Amino acid sequence: MKKLSLQLNAELEIPDDWELVEHSSGIFVLKVGDRFVDFDITPLVTVSNAPDATWSDEDEEFTEEILDMVTGLDSQMEISYLQ
Repeated sequence: MKKLSLQLNAELEIPDDWELVEHSSGIFVLKVGDRFVDFDITPLVTVSNAPDATWSDEDEEFTEEILDMVTGLDSQMEISYLQ
């Protein structure tokens, strides 16, 4: 068996009224109105090699198979203000 390391970094420009809060579960999430938003990984799959292929996570069984292989996951969120 091999080990794959995957590092994702995303930047979003968000409205000023969205805020970073600690959820009762103990994790920090975005508070958007009455919703709490966290980010996770979801593998997207296609069977096409075409440049305009459609990617999806509709195959729930395969998605779960991939997610079951995740042995560790860490995420951090930070809000900074644009100048």
